[in-house]
Amino acid sequence: METITISKSEYDNLIRQSKRMKFIEHYCPTLAQDIDTGEYSVTVHENGIIDTLRYRKGIECIDEAIEDIQKMQKAFWIGEDSEIFAGRTIEEILIELFSEKEREEILKEGCYEPVDLSLEMTVTDDETGIKKVATISELIKETVVFPQPITTAYN
Repeated sequence: METITISKSEYDNLIRQSKRMKFIEHYCPTLAQDIDTGEYSVTVHENGIIDTLRYRKGIECIDEAIEDIQKMQKAFWIGEDSEIFAGRTIEEILIELFSEKEREEILKEGCYEPVDLSLEMTVTDDETGIKKVATISELIKETVVFPQPITTAYN
């Protein structure tokens, strides 16, 4: 196997492209180009409700749509205070990530609470294995698909 060295900027660009692809695969946004202006529009919607609509020349409209979705997220600990999930609502997180039995138990026992987005957590960087301190808000900005666990007892 060959080893290839790339610059930090090339690496960052690959990560950015990967996040864009993950976003597009998950949300399946409507992408269109206006022939007269050359601008693109990106519309992210679910069940007939538009979450974001962006117009821009070039790929920036996808990046702005990602930022819009990230800004809509809230954080909740569920089960334990080290198990933090991001999603628009507690209901969305429970429906998407937990079984019906687990949902009933969590709601019945009240085993969840909102988390302040400025809360600092120590997490392990997946790429380097190095521990770092990051706010919940920063962890949400690293994520492009929601709802999603953003911290667990294991990281």
